[in-house]
Amino acid sequence: MANVLFLWAFVQSLLMSFAIGFLKKSRSNSILSGVFFTMSINILFQYLFRYTDVKFILPELLFVSDVLDLLQPALILWYLDELFGDKIDKKKAWYFIPSTIALISGVFYIASFETFVYDSFIGTPFHLMLLGSIVVWRGVIGFKIFKKFQSLEPKKNDSKKANDLHWPKVLGSFIGVTFYIALLQFVYRTVVFPLNASEFVWNIIQINYILFNSSIILITIYFALKFPKALSGNTLVVKMDKTDQTIMNSYMEKLNELIDVEQIHINTELNEKLLSERLGIPSYMLSRLLNDHIGKSFSEFFNEKRVEEAKKIIASDTDKKLTNFAIAVDCGFRSESVFYINFKKITGMTPRQFRIKLKEQGQGMSLMTG
Repeated sequence: MANVLFLWAFVQSLLMSFAIGFLKKSRSNSILSGVFFTMSINILFQYLFRYTDVKFILPELLFVSDVLDLLQPALILWYLDELFGDKIDKKKAWYFIPSTIALISGVFYIASFETFVYDSFIGTPFHLMLLGSIVVWRGVIGFKIFKKFQSLEPKKNDSKKANDLHWPKVLGSFIGVTFYIALLQFVYRTVVFPLNASEFVWNIIQINYILFNSSIILITIYFALKFPKALSGNTLVVKMDKTDQTIMNSYMEKLNELIDVEQIHINTELNEKLLSERLGIPSYMLSRLLNDHIGKSFSEFFNEKRVEEAKKIIASDTDKKLTNFAIAVDCGFRSESVFYINFKKITGMTPRQFRIKLKEQGQGMSLMTG
């Protein structure tokens, strides 16, 4: 039964890593994809070492799973930094120091043996040192994530921002759960195993390990369906100080100038990269401007601007010479269907119904003035 769960979790986490990578191209989604890819490889190694003879055929790979256990929390913290728009710089390279040290020391440890076998690693001081470092590292990352959420805690009446935090908090909680699993494994190897190598206790620990890993996969699927914004690739910002607000106001002035003077919104090739270049700001700062300061996604904001432009075009087209496609292109939409859907969504009417309404209003005004 347990071996089936391991295989199921491996397949699901691998598929999840590919699915997230294709959802929307963004750095945050690429990092999250890496989190699940790392999880899938780790689960595969765990399965091979527990239920096959790989541990005896290739014992040199035994320590790789521990390296991945040190790498995964670093990727999660990196993902949360990216999600909240924190600047990613060289100073944060320390996230990956433990996994790098474990990898290098593991290679040198194996090289020190003329013949490396299973018993050369499992239960040795080097193995226990790796297990202990996993516990400590997950504790450090968990505490750092906890402090991050404390600084981002929204006001009680701000339900929108509270909802934005649900997904990051679940992912942060995953670190806490894996800390618990790592602690169980460490205690088993240092206390239980030397006294009485109980297969029952070890199986219970492994069931906990695979169930918790499987649950985060299902929870991610739930959030992708229930809260699409969670995996949209956009930056989530929950709290701004006065300095941030001043900066955002200046960016907003530049954006309004691009719209009012240069009419950048009617450019059919406009995307987030081009807009951030025109504003002279990084892409993550543009996400903060749109999502937190304005409260809308890139597509929501510009579709509304384009629909307003379309309403002006329709109002001036009294002879009905322009087709919907011509109007769509003139106001920045790439296709007639996208224009039609957004026009109806925003105005509650189709372009034709809007024309009729304008005509009726015009007739009413004529009767009143007559």
